[in-house]
Amino acid sequence: MKFYELFIALRYVTSNLKQSVIITVAISIGVALIIWIPSINLSFFDDLIDKSVASTPNITITKELDTFKSNAPTFDLFFADRRLLLKNQVQSRKRNIKSYKEVIDQVKNVEQIEAMAPFVNEQGFVIKGAEERGAQIRGIIPELETKVTDIENDIIRGRIKGLGVNDIVLGITLADKLNADIGDRVTITGPRGTSKNLKVVGIFSTGLRANDEFQVYVALKSGQQIFELGNDVNSIGIKIKDIYKANDVAQALRKMTGLDVDSWMEENKQILDQINRFKLIIVFINFLIIFSAASSITSVFLMLIASKAKEIGILKSMGAKNHSVMAVFVSQAVSLSLIAYVIGLCFAKLLIAWYAGIIESAGETLFTSEVPEFKISIQYAVLAFFYSIFTTILASIIPSYQAAKLNPVEAING
Repeated sequence: MKFYELFIALRYVTSNLKQSVIITVAISIGVALIIWIPSINLSFFDDLIDKSVASTPNITITKELDTFKSNAPTFDLFFADRRLLLKNQVQSRKRNIKSYKEVIDQVKNVEQIEAMAPFVNEQGFVIKGAEERGAQIRGIIPELETKVTDIENDIIRGRIKGLGVNDIVLGITLADKLNADIGDRVTITGPRGTSKNLKVVGIFSTGLRANDEFQVYVALKSGQQIFELGNDVNSIGIKIKDIYKANDVAQALRKMTGLDVDSWMEENKQILDQINRFKLIIVFINFLIIFSAASSITSVFLMLIASKAKEIGILKSMGAKNHSVMAVFVSQAVSLSLIAYVIGLCFAKLLIAWYAGIIESAGETLFTSEVPEFKISIQYAVLAFFYSIFTTILASIIPSYQAAKLNPVEAING
């Protein structure tokens, strides 16, 4: 590009303010929408996933399930007529993990595994005075559990390390509903009626509504006593290096152990599917934005070129080549797109701050008890930049090509 082409393009930007403003506004709105809508939604989804992954194991090995498939040889031998079997009863029988240390030794060399922690997890009740609440009672070994989940970082009062057989840690919402605090005593009751009186030594807040209202932690021995499991556990939690390889690792562990294995991706499949559907919707919205902006920019450039026909004719009569005339208008479009991008980016920041203020006034969301940190998505900010450049170049190509094809004599006389 020659200097005079850029000089003329910049002069057109300042001398045709009305058209420049229309183009800038059209691109700015598109940039702001492309950044704002995905940013607020992805901020929410990312926060929800981060909290979910941090508060639970990436992969969970659960107690073994007896199925017709695994016991088919035995059934074929003793029950020729399958109608004699009570299928639902056979499929619902489960065996606990009797030797979790053997399972841990069996899978500890799998490449992705960072840490493992056995635990028991069953439904029960937490009682304090006249208050009685259903809860998910989780018996853990704190020194191992804190390597698999971020529960230690979620403690807001008290402690979880050094959890004794007579101690319990409550979620903040559950503690509020029970009117319980550090040092208070509560009674937990298992599904078979076994009860144990425990002292509250810690209160946690994960930011997830369900966890904070229904989850409690006790020592592994306490959980085994309440659920009458002896020395068995019913789950082993696993933390891996790459959380997005959880499904592959889970599949490998199923084959290796013969136990039921679930990953966080399987447990949160609905959320992940929603994110993917949202991204498809965003692609469609972006297409509409680009099409709308390109149409308006093309119209403005057609009117601009019509008003500059004589000047174009003079340039061509002075020896300007067709590509030079095209370069003038494309350069003008790119200059306006850069200005529009900066304006659109600032506008998107303002929209995000405005939306965050509305959510903060509510203090919570549908799934979380804490407001997520809303921030601009770098991915969509970069996409918006290329959108602004691509849209203006695309929209200016046809008008600038028509300008370059003008006959100098006809343009000057016209």
